[in-house]
Amino acid sequence: MRRRAARVAALASGLLLIALASTAAAATANVEIAGFAFDPPTLTINAGDTVTWTNRDGAQHSVVFASGGPRTRVLSNGQSDSLTFTVAGTFNYVCGIHGASMSGTIIVRAAATAPPTLAPTPVPTARPTVAPTAAPTLEPTPSPSPSVTASAAPTTAAPTPTPSVAAAAPTEQAVPPAASDQGGGPSPLLVGAALVAVIALVSFALTRIRR
Repeated sequence: MRRRAARVAALASGLLLIALASTAAAATANVEIAGFAFDPPTLTINAGDTVTWTNRDGAQHSVVFASGGPRTRVLSNGQSDSLTFTVAGTFNYVCGIHGASMSGTIIVRAAATAPPTLAPTPVPTARPTVAPTAAPTLEPTPSPSPSVTASAAPTTAAPTPTPSVAAAAPTEQAVPPAASDQGGGPSPLLVGAALVAVIALVSFALTRIRR
């Protein structure tokens, strides 16, 4: 809305300046006819200006241009007539009754063009800064993972006594454990793996319940 209002205001200002320039440029110049002569004999005006001839003689006079075109009516004493010049150039004229014995010249200059009106640069409107939405802080549900790892470590390390059993092989007391390993009881590795799986399932169930 602000940009549209600024453009409308700039356009209105430009049209106003053009209208004022046209009004200021358009003027009226006077030429008097007296003593069977035009006064002033040479007149310089701008394009768009108007020239008014007024007869001050007792005889009738008129204005006729050598290049043709518009002419004034026949003027008696005290009468006036006007012509507007819109094209730049030099226009020679004579009296339509008395001929070349009464002559004059109108020099028309091109109208000055009004400087272009620059539209004001719109000021960028700062957008409101949206505060970043903080990510929801989740409860430390992953905490069971360290506990699972910590509990699994001793279980997986259970086979470590095997080297000590091998080292004690010369003694007779090391024979019963070896025999017990060969029996039908569950292996420590299987027990440790089962324990790790159970802890992992419990941890996953707790995580789902908290969500």
